[in-house]
Amino acid sequence: MTRGEATQFLREKLNEHGLSDWSIRLNQNVDSRFLGLCSYKDKCIILSAHHIDIHPTPDCKNTILHEVAHALTPGHHHDEVWAAKAREIGCDNTLPCSNLSLSPQVIDAIRSGADVEITFEEQVIRTPKYNITRLQDRCPYCDKVAKQTGEKTVVNKRDTEPDLKFIYLDCGHTVIKKIPKGTPFHLLQMGGDINCTHEWHQNKCLKCGRLQPFPFQIVGMQFLEAALAVNRGGLCADEMGLGKTNQAMGVIKYHPELWPCGWLVKSGLKYQFATQMVRWMGKEFVPQIINSSKDIVIPGLKNYIIGYDMLVQKTRKLKSGKTVTQGFDIQRFEDAGIKCWVLDECQQIKNVDSSRTQMVRKVVKNTKVIALSGTPWKNKGSELFPVLNMMDPVKFYSEEGFKRQWVNYYWQGSIRKEGGIRRIEDFKNYTKDIIIRRERTEVMPELPLVNRTKLYVKMDAQQEEVYDEAVEEFVRWYSDQAGEISGMSILPAMAKMRHLVAVAKIPATMEYVDEFVEDTENKLVIFAHHKDVQDMLYDGIKEKYGSEMPVLRIVSTMSGEERFRVQTEFNESTRAIMIASQLAAGEGLNLQTCGDCIMHERQWNPANEEQCEGRFIRIGSTHASVNAVYTQMQGLTAIDESLDMIVERKRIQFHNAMNKGEAQMWNQDSLIKELAETIVNAQNAKKNRKILTGAK
Repeated sequence: MTRGEATQFLREKLNEHGLSDWSIRLNQNVDSRFLGLCSYKDKCIILSAHHIDIHPTPDCKNTILHEVAHALTPGHHHDEVWAAKAREIGCDNTLPCSNLSLSPQVIDAIRSGADVEITFEEQVIRTPKYNITRLQDRCPYCDKVAKQTGEKTVVNKRDTEPDLKFIYLDCGHTVIKKIPKGTPFHLLQMGGDINCTHEWHQNKCLKCGRLQPFPFQIVGMQFLEAALAVNRGGLCADEMGLGKTNQAMGVIKYHPELWPCGWLVKSGLKYQFATQMVRWMGKEFVPQIINSSKDIVIPGLKNYIIGYDMLVQKTRKLKSGKTVTQGFDIQRFEDAGIKCWVLDECQQIKNVDSSRTQMVRKVVKNTKVIALSGTPWKNKGSELFPVLNMMDPVKFYSEEGFKRQWVNYYWQGSIRKEGGIRRIEDFKNYTKDIIIRRERTEVMPELPLVNRTKLYVKMDAQQEEVYDEAVEEFVRWYSDQAGEISGMSILPAMAKMRHLVAVAKIPATMEYVDEFVEDTENKLVIFAHHKDVQDMLYDGIKEKYGSEMPVLRIVSTMSGEERFRVQTEFNESTRAIMIASQLAAGEGLNLQTCGDCIMHERQWNPANEEQCEGRFIRIGSTHASVNAVYTQMQGLTAIDESLDMIVERKRIQFHNAMNKGEAQMWNQDSLIKELAETIVNAQNAKKNRKILTGAK
């Protein structure tokens, strides 16, 4: 029984017994040992995701019926009234609630993508016995789990003959893999006149405008080709704007053994991917876009596109009162014979315990994998493990082992915290066959660089009074907390301050827009976080400039088709202004016709801000630099000023770890706490000055 099937079965039973107002939640924490839990207060039944993953269907159904019986008999615990109700609704095990008793080895296997098969030895009671079948390869000679001890590459001097890679296993056997050479990736072209006698300048024909890959992109295709030949896949982690998608398309186009290919992307980017496929790969590669769980997979195509969100089944209640479960049945892809999966923005599967990661693992099992992301990890080094495990399960077979070997830890008080990747040079050498990363300045110095400037804003007296009240409220809350406070508990408490600052900055941003429109003929994109702030900016600019130029917006509720339409209209307009959600528009969009943006609100993670800036730094950009104006509220206790200092330091640390330099230890949780302490100390200092000066 899958997680989706379990939640659907539970939903049906709740509805059947008049509990349609009850909700369902999956618990993915292996440290919580319960199989199922009935919360009367929340009207919610919680199921252990790992219990569902490894136990037979009858056991899962018994657990579900067990908890439904609890919901129907509040206050009766495990007495005879409860037991009678459990038997009445079909539960054949009326013993008290059981715990999920797993050894550390089994827990690590589950979190590392292994299949855990459970069998029972029949005694007086049933004792579980776990057999672990790892995701990784097995030795083709002795069938033992393949653990690599060394490797050696022998280069063939002939350009068209494959190189050989010898992989030494701890069982004593050697596996030989062939690395292909001579694939004509340079023939991958788009647009222009196919019959033109081309005169190439970099990647563009000066006569007809036809495009071909840049030399570094061909190198990337050759790298992915080799990674697929030797391992199960490869990761292209090139910096944003360097054409990672084109490199994946080139590999797929010239390797029929990878057909049909599935593409997992963010839902808002499906139509953009489809357009790029037809333009670069040809009409014979036109993909099917999966938009609904009802869609039938059309057989015989070479490409299929589906959004990450469709893999996880969701249960929702319609206005009619009917409850429906939505999600795509991955068995349809298995029936279609998918040979390779491309995982765009693979940081989407950073959590080993999430349902999304579990479903992606099932989808890519027994297939090749091409992963793409300019920011494959953002907060913790272990976020890299799930995708590495899918691409090379021989080297990366254990999450716990990965963390021990490659992840930094540090102490925050009495709590041990996880940081970024350590031993950077050793890690790069260890992953050199499955990860390739190039920076813009390294391979395309002609691409525009980011010029960040600040637009400083001062609150008026009334705004400052309201904001000070919010700060005081936060300081009181923070001071009342006993012991360690997590960053995730601090964030909601800061939300009011962050929102007040965003609203207070709107007049300054609007004034900057007025000057921009008056002084330039350029396009402009304004990024904001809060929906009501986006609404106010859009309404104000639309009213003022809507008759002169297109005023567009991209929000999280838009479909992929709508986002693609807005992107196209923006790029085809000579002048335009766009208001965009930082998270909804931060990935996948190509806005290379623009070089100016305003970051109206700051993000906790600089990678999210750089994703927004990266929308303009694309191949084909016509501007010399990207001018990013960061609207920043001034003031001793203003959250903007404190956040700016911390985020800029975090930006440098991430650059050092991912690109050039030594690893730095940082964690979003600790940085949020540092921000909170900065605000508290500043507010206390402000109050002390008032006391000393006698100010009211």
